[in-house]
Amino acid sequence: MMVSSSPVCENETMGETDTTSYDEALSTVNGCLACLKNGGRNEDILFELSKAFDADDAVFLSASEGHQGVDLSHSFVLRKDRRFLDQYADSYWQFDPLYNVQFSPNSTQSVFKTDDVIPYSQLVNLEYYEAFLQPQDLLGELIIRLNSKGDVKGAISLQRKKEHPSFVQQDIERAQLMVPLLVNIFACADNKEKTDTERMLLERWMESRSEGIILLDTDYRLFFSNAQARSFCFQMNNRGKSVTESIVPSDPPLPSIVLEDCRTVAEMQDREDSQSGANRIVTLPSDRRYYLKYLPLMTSGPINQYYLVFIRELTADTENRLPPPPGQYRLSQREEVIAHMASAGMTNKQIAERLCISPYTVQNHLKRIFEKTGLDSRTKLASLLRY
Repeated sequence: MMVSSSPVCENETMGETDTTSYDEALSTVNGCLACLKNGGRNEDILFELSKAFDADDAVFLSASEGHQGVDLSHSFVLRKDRRFLDQYADSYWQFDPLYNVQFSPNSTQSVFKTDDVIPYSQLVNLEYYEAFLQPQDLLGELIIRLNSKGDVKGAISLQRKKEHPSFVQQDIERAQLMVPLLVNIFACADNKEKTDTERMLLERWMESRSEGIILLDTDYRLFFSNAQARSFCFQMNNRGKSVTESIVPSDPPLPSIVLEDCRTVAEMQDREDSQSGANRIVTLPSDRRYYLKYLPLMTSGPINQYYLVFIRELTADTENRLPPPPGQYRLSQREEVIAHMASAGMTNKQIAERLCISPYTVQNHLKRIFEKTGLDSRTKLASLLRY
């Protein structure tokens, strides 16, 4: 796309790649890698390249599908007014003598300068130069094609103003050393930007929810929690003290019960090869009751397991319509049978006689049922089963 640099001298030496080129290329790559570590913005990487090659400006161009134009959503300019990029994408790409060489999958040139494609004496006579390059005080450019296995990911245009020295063969040789690494660096930056955008959207959605939400990674470390979840964690850690939003720390420790439940869910997955979750009802000393639902989430990323915890405060209205069916409380088959019998009004002795077990065994089963569901009476158990 655009262009930079003044004409190359005819007696310019094209010498071989020397240790200086390697050292300079390595230094530039290290600068680009530091950009990845410090945020991974494409603009920061482009700035490192423009600084290393003494460019007045730099542009990253992404070709549209079929190489018929420019994909503006993935293209950007470092310093110049973006309107020039918009003009180029709108029409000027069709008249750019460098466009086809930049994006042709069949091109063998990974790096080239303007006068490798068209002599400056011809370029300045083109309407493209008069209408588009001259208003920007540009003449030539150094193009670095990000080409991987025949697929052109994009093209970097390093630009110098007309009055400044042109790019030389040594610039090409240095850039050629960097091309394979630049392909990976820009790919990593794109992936990081996409991940950051997805995370921002996820966080906005989670903060907008009325229930508390906690997201843990595969090592049970906190990945995200919204305001409602942080309030719950603070109350659990402070045993149900009344709390206002202003005194809740930004990142309160996770209650041990949440971590233990997530580990239990993981163990159940390992044993049963299932994606089942678990549930719990927690009663605080302040008599506030919370319903917790645990869900394992599988992803294809580097962290392939997350644990999602939904937290909802139970009110008098919700007590009679608890959301999850009893099977999700991970009751055993025998516990489910006993739970149904108890909720139907049968005594421990009647249940024992029906199942040919002792009343003491029935009592132990009911104790585990109440622990798993967080309930404390047969009436509430009956409400849950009716739901």
